[in-house]
Amino acid sequence: MKKLIFILLTGIILTSCTGNKDRYTLKGAIKGIDTGMVFLQKFNADNWQKIDSVKLDKGKFTFKGKLGLPEMWFIAMPDKQVFVPVFMENGKIDVEIYPDSADKSKIKGSASQDIYQQFVTLSEEVSRKMEVVYREWKNARDANDSATMKRTDSISGTLDKELKQKLIDFAKANGKSVVAPYIIMRNSWQFELPDLEAIVVNFDTALNASTYTQAIKKRIGILQSVAIGKQAPDFTMNDSIGNPVALSSLKGKIVLIDFWTSWCSPCRAENPNVVKAYQSYHKKGFDILGCSFDQNRDKWLKAIRDDKLAWGHVSDLKGWGNAAGKLYGVNSIPANVLLDKDQKIIARNLRGEELQKKLSELLGPMAPEKKSGKKKK
Repeated sequence: MKKLIFILLTGIILTSCTGNKDRYTLKGAIKGIDTGMVFLQKFNADNWQKIDSVKLDKGKFTFKGKLGLPEMWFIAMPDKQVFVPVFMENGKIDVEIYPDSADKSKIKGSASQDIYQQFVTLSEEVSRKMEVVYREWKNARDANDSATMKRTDSISGTLDKELKQKLIDFAKANGKSVVAPYIIMRNSWQFELPDLEAIVVNFDTALNASTYTQAIKKRIGILQSVAIGKQAPDFTMNDSIGNPVALSSLKGKIVLIDFWTSWCSPCRAENPNVVKAYQSYHKKGFDILGCSFDQNRDKWLKAIRDDKLAWGHVSDLKGWGNAAGKLYGVNSIPANVLLDKDQKIIARNLRGEELQKKLSELLGPMAPEKKSGKKKK
């Protein structure tokens, strides 16, 4: 009988231990707020998904449940401007939230959160430098100081490369943690196809089930379908007066699909370079199809007029949901794709002098500037 009781007790203990490992208990306290609803939610594709909700009890709350691989979730009280990210995983997690300074919130018990915080700390220095450079660039733009704008653009490019390398190094060093695919997925706009292919093979096979790894692999598939040498996928979208325009209608010309939007400062800064390329090579067989990520039609049309963009333009006015942008894997702008006369992709994301140089290779020297026709006195 004693042996039987011992076996039963052991089974109960083991079951209890296993249950704790397969479930999470998130206990939290929000300083200075005693009542209200607290939500546990996550971001899926284009929208928020509510996982759970609970009422605050004297400033405290508890969530219980289970999940597979760790995921980035958020503790939220929208009406109180509380929005705290936490890497959830099975186990006991304690959270202390300070609404007036959410970045000082304390999260204990999540190993994934600890790894994520290492990356945040690692990237903060570069992020601070980027903020300083952006403010300087913005002030220079407002003052029409082209020299400073060019210098800060160069610094910004260097900082982008530095952050990109930090992302790659961190992902490789933490290939067994779901944090690695998460940060790569969140920053996938930084990477071209070869970068992503090299990163994903470093992930532990156990992470294949992660939604973040799956998202990266989906993006790799899209980028492979629009890689250099591939036939450009055709699409049809309405122009600025509502008429449908098919990309294939421009076959027979060297075509630049230019993804941009009126509210994108880097896009607007790049537009003079695109205008110069159009003016120099249009008569030699070069054309542009501007594809806008705008949602406001009036602002889109005003930007076309203000920047003197004399080529064809299309948009479905769906913002980041732009169908052509999704087809070509565009998740940062400005972006562009250059097509040959048979509409095969021959280059991607050419900027400034790079675009001029490529067009010169394809079409010869640029057309001479028009003479005014005025006689000198």
